[in-house]
Amino acid sequence: SLHQAPPHVFAMAELALRRLQTTSKNQALVISGESGAGKTETTKHLLYFLSLRAQRGSFGVSRKIMSANPLLEAFGNAC
Repeated sequence: SLHQAPPHVFAMAELALRRLQTTSKNQALVISGESGAGKTETTKHLLYFLSLRAQRGSFGVSRKIMSANPLLEAFGNAC
C-alpha cells in the first residue's frame, strides 16, 4: 500500500480560496491536533499565505487577514 502525505497547508488554503471565488460561498479551514502538533505555526503560515494572495487585490483585505491573529488568540484558538 502507498503512503499518502497529508495535504500541505498552502494547498488547502489555495483550494479554499478558489472555491470561495468560484462558488461565492464561505469557506472554513479547521486546524486541529494534539498539543505541540504545530497548530499555532500552521495557523500563522495560513494567515500569511492568505494575506499574500489578498495583496494581489487590495491592501485593506491583507491587513484585515493579518489582524485576525489577536482575535483568534482571544477566543482561545491556536494562532
